[in-house]
Amino acid sequence: MKILGVTCGRKNSNTEILVKEALMGAEEGGAEVELIRLHDLNIKPCTGCNSCVIDLFERGGSGACIIKNDDFHFFNEKFLDCDGMVVGSPIYEKSPSGQLKSLNDRMGPSHDMAFQMIARDSRQARGITKGTGPDPRFFKQRGAILIGVGGSEWDTLAAPLLHLFVFPMQVEVLDKIIANWVALPKSVLFREDLLTRAHNSGKHLAECLKRELTPADYIGEPGLCKLCHSKLVEIREGDKNYPAICGICGVRGTLTVTDGKVNFEIKEEDIPHSHVLLSGKFMHGEDLQTKSLVPHPNEHEIPARFRKYEKYLTPSRPVKPASDPT
Repeated sequence: MKILGVTCGRKNSNTEILVKEALMGAEEGGAEVELIRLHDLNIKPCTGCNSCVIDLFERGGSGACIIKNDDFHFFNEKFLDCDGMVVGSPIYEKSPSGQLKSLNDRMGPSHDMAFQMIARDSRQARGITKGTGPDPRFFKQRGAILIGVGGSEWDTLAAPLLHLFVFPMQVEVLDKIIANWVALPKSVLFREDLLTRAHNSGKHLAECLKRELTPADYIGEPGLCKLCHSKLVEIREGDKNYPAICGICGVRGTLTVTDGKVNFEIKEEDIPHSHVLLSGKFMHGEDLQTKSLVPHPNEHEIPARFRKYEKYLTPSRPVKPASDPT
């Protein structure tokens, strides 16, 4: 059993300390552990080319990213080898680091469990032998602990965006830890409550991974959404309390307040649409295949329509100093 720690914060500071404490707990629970600092990697941003999705849907391929000259392949191999993850990030302006978001963009569509299953099953049904299909390691169960570390309570988007990093891969989240009021370097060392929580969470992850994971393995705050434990809910249509949308899994529900207690009630027929469930991911894949990825009937007009924008403005760029001829 391998558990991969991923830290997006400063070297040897608060986020890394909590991730390491969780890994110590996992090691105590019998896991082999490893740590990656995203600051040590060169992960280029997604270009939005759709090559990964097209490869999965049309060719039954692996969905491999076409960007080759960075460290994404290194990270991907570590992910495929692991059985669990401890993902930690500092909280900047209420959300995790942009570095994690860049990695999330690269892993989102290409690592969507439903998309990978569609490619695998299509490849088998069509008898495709050319090229490389989905990696068998992709389909094993994985669990995760999510840790956000901030200097105050400006943390509204931290847990949701940390969760969004792992949910395309159908990773079962077992705990979400938001550690506030630890702004100064290494100040978390004085927070025995947080160190103990991280240690116990890591040990819990390792012990649960010895068997099949279930939603009952979650030990974090229950949140409002019973499917993903999100506390973030969006009111989508004016002031109507339905449909209210879960900020993580996208399930529709009704917001009610009874005796001062807020409830997010989800109808049985709405549950399959949740994005943390395979059913919701398959619906999303079908929407892409039948809507977004279907060429417009007037696609041939694009070159003429685009001329208006093609030469309009030259993007500003920094001036590079002339090379020293010596």
